[in-house]
Amino acid sequence: MRSLLGRAERAGALELQRSLIPAPPPRVPGLELAARYRPGKALVGGDWYDVFDLPSGEVGIVMGDVAGHGLSAAVVMGRMRSALRAYALDNDDPAEVLRKLNRKMLHFEPEATATVLYAVVDPVVGRVRVSSAGHPPPVLALPDGPAESVDMKFDVLIGLGENLPRRTMTFGLRPGALLCFYTDGLIERRNEPILDGVARLCEATYAGPPETVGAAVMSAMIGREAPEDDVALLVARRVP
Repeated sequence: MRSLLGRAERAGALELQRSLIPAPPPRVPGLELAARYRPGKALVGGDWYDVFDLPSGEVGIVMGDVAGHGLSAAVVMGRMRSALRAYALDNDDPAEVLRKLNRKMLHFEPEATATVLYAVVDPVVGRVRVSSAGHPPPVLALPDGPAESVDMKFDVLIGLGENLPRRTMTFGLRPGALLCFYTDGLIERRNEPILDGVARLCEATYAGPPETVGAAVMSAMIGREAPEDDVALLVARRVP
């Protein structure tokens, strides 16, 4: 009997893990999207991406990384993902959405910390509004130029203090321009400065079809090796 219960518990845990793995991004008018997710040593972890429609007609894009590994980090990630979606429905300002998410986490899960980047993209006019809670900025590739990391300031991580200032920055997204959102597992390597990893990512990113770019980035940055940390990647291109 105990053996049967143990197998049932393990099966339930695996099913929960599978449900927390990020799903493929939806189809969004005006944007072409592709995503990759590769867990580290555990089946799932605290990295996630999300894409959803907003009441304004814009598109919300999230990239986040909960501290920790395995199922416990994935469960926290799932709750954060749901909360951020709810706040995004009632708030147009990305910084305000992250402020509310931070307040929620401090109150209900004070031990958790995470980096989160939230962007609101208008594919019709080509505008991106973005706020970062300690998360690396996206890489921007233009059709006629090299890819570069977006020059933006980021604020304190989620879960590290209340009533701290959070900022939103705005930049343009030309037709054919591509954004590469990612978690730090993509660029961090032992004995390598973080800026070297960002430089390698910029070299691998270009304003092409997102599926092709996503595959090229993963090949250049990860290859066939199993990553030590979770890796999430989301590529978004404004329709040329």
